[in-house]
Amino acid sequence: MTGTALPLNDRTTVGGVGAVVRLTPAFRLGTADVDVSGHLVPLPGIRAHKLDPVRVVLDEAMERYSQPEAASSDSWLGPRLHAALRLSRREAGNRDLWRFLGLWAADYVRWRFGPPEGEDDPDRAAKAERFIGPDSKQALARLWWMAEVFRDGKDYSTAALALTNQDIVNNLFRMTIANHRPTALAVLAVLKPADGSQGLLGGREANALAKATNAAASTLLLDAIGPDEPLDTTARQQWESVAGDHDPRAWFDAMPEGPDDGEAPPAAVEAMTTLLKALYAEAPVRGKSVA
Repeated sequence: MTGTALPLNDRTTVGGVGAVVRLTPAFRLGTADVDVSGHLVPLPGIRAHKLDPVRVVLDEAMERYSQPEAASSDSWLGPRLHAALRLSRREAGNRDLWRFLGLWAADYVRWRFGPPEGEDDPDRAAKAERFIGPDSKQALARLWWMAEVFRDGKDYSTAALALTNQDIVNNLFRMTIANHRPTALAVLAVLKPADGSQGLLGGREANALAKATNAAASTLLLDAIGPDEPLDTTARQQWESVAGDHDPRAWFDAMPEGPDDGEAPPAAVEAMTTLLKALYAEAPVRGKSVA
């Protein structure tokens, strides 16, 4: 790891950055360090987490993907980061935790959001929000929460699919509707190409569907149309407790498994898919021809 001055090892308890650290363009480019040791504070309610598995998957992502294709790494990395960093939702909701990890993994943040290595244009440096920003912007938080929101029980394949479309990450993910599992999964069903090809439709289609669904949610009770079921908290706690048994290298070429806390009800997903298809049919998609 380069570019930070954090004295970490694989048994470090995740701590927080207790003060806003000024991240200079030089730091964000990787040409200077920043010492945040004076700002680290304990985080109440955060368990000890081994960070070595996280380091392993970050390094593998940077090895597998060239920097010009860094955005393509999200789909591979999101599920594997989630499986390696077995946070509870309560822990993941602590913004200081992500600030800490953003500085700890500054090399990854620069690789994913900064200019090519060796380029020293400060205007192209990774933005500070990618290190210490909100969940929708911070480099690691956005991946972890996308995997959490779009997985279907232990199945991460739906999360990996959602992460192939940056407009889902940048727009739909920030909307409250993304927290309703049947809606999130229905979005993916509606955005599948009609010709059966792999992946999802593009950003224009994803944004049009997100806006239409979000507008409908202001007048419709989505959970009444597609009722979800409570997650199995015992299964989730079991998954969190066996983090030490997880070998991230075993899942480089196979999808890891998330917590087996229950899939979204198929009938609810089907009901939401029917609704969203109707909404999408009427949604204005920029560039779409009108008969």
